[in-house]
Amino acid sequence: MINAYPNFRALYEEAYEMCLNLENVMGMYSKVLKELDSNTVQYMIDEMQETINRKDEQLSQKNEQLNQKDEQLSQKNEQLNQKDALIDELRRQINELQAAQGK
Repeated sequence: MINAYPNFRALYEEAYEMCLNLENVMGMYSKVLKELDSNTVQYMIDEMQETINRKDEQLSQKNEQLNQKDEQLSQKNEQLNQKDALIDELRRQINELQAAQGK
């Protein structure tokens, strides 16, 4: 191959010498694996954070919906209280009219 591609002779020699020194080759692999592990951990953390962020957003939306429902319920309760007060007033008036007619 060196005869066919003489420009790569220095590169071939460097690769050959690296292979002869197994400790250096293992060290390079160790560094690469460490970097891959680090990148994998960071990727997993980033993915988990995105999941947490999406869940937080969903939770916020659900809380907002619950707050709206609570407000609607409060309004309905107020309306019921007003109607109860009106019914009580009308009953009082009916009782007064009945008492006046009974005299």
